[in-house]
Amino acid sequence: MKKLIIPLVLIMGVLLVIANYQDIYEKVVPPNPVIVSSYADGSSSKFLNYSMKVQGEIMNKGGDGTIVIEATVFQGSKKWTKRKTIFISSNNVGTVELIFDEVKLLAKSPTYSIDAFPLGSR
Repeated sequence: MKKLIIPLVLIMGVLLVIANYQDIYEKVVPPNPVIVSSYADGSSSKFLNYSMKVQGEIMNKGGDGTIVIEATVFQGSKKWTKRKTIFISSNNVGTVELIFDEVKLLAKSPTYSIDAFPLGSR
């Protein structure tokens, strides 16, 4: 009887892991953010108060977790960086908007970059 219990417990353990693989994966594997799309425009501007909105869509190809989105805007020799954190479940997409009020309307045309990484990885 004892010889049968150990293999039976091992088989049940393996079946339990196989049945709950996705749940285990989502909780153990760290997030893996990938930027799906991004754009920037002046739609956040108000009358005589120009600003630039940077928006990004981020897909989490890893496990559930908090992701940091970092956008940087360049205008002439000036540079501004802002960060926002968002929780994204495994294989889902999150959208983030960052507003840069520092950008000037009549100055050189602004450019931007956007990056995403798991919280605590940098």
